[in-house]
This record gives sequence, structure tokens and C-alpha cells, in this order.
Amino acid sequence: MTEEEIGKFWDTHDSTEYFWDMEDAEVQVTFTREKGVLVIPLGEDRLRSVREIALEEGVSSNLLLKNWIAEGIKKKLKVTRRV
Repeated sequence: MTEEEIGKFWDTHDSTEYFWDMEDAEVQVTFTREKGVLVIPLGEDRLRSVREIALEEGVSSNLLLKNWIAEGIKKKLKVTRRV
């Protein structure tokens, strides 16, 4: 699977469905500060709603949120520049 396919799969599936099939693994994670990346804790209810809407619209949750943010910024800039 490609990273995009994997992302789409997990946008529409809950890992708890596969809990008993998973094996423990050791993982080493290195965090780097990437430009343009923002982490927003949404909470389970909001995240579930975002995933449902994304599924209805046929896009990933990330793309849906990215589009919503872009639309909000564009709308705000139009209002601000009119004054």
C-alpha cells in the first residue's frame, strides 16, 4: 500500500477493531520541528465528526481540515481587508 492508501484506510477505520491482531513492537521515534505542521487536539467526538464528514465528501480527514482552514483564512482576510 502507498502512504496515501494507508492514510485513507486509517481515516475510515478504528485501530481498536484490530487490537487483538496487533503484536508488540519496539519503535524509535525522532521528533523534528517541521515548518508548516500544526498539531490540534480535537477530542474524540470532534474527530469522529470530522472523519464522518470526510468520508461523506470522499476526502481524507487531513485534506478536509486543511481545506476548512484555508477557507476560514480566505474569508477572514476578505473581511479584514474591506475595513
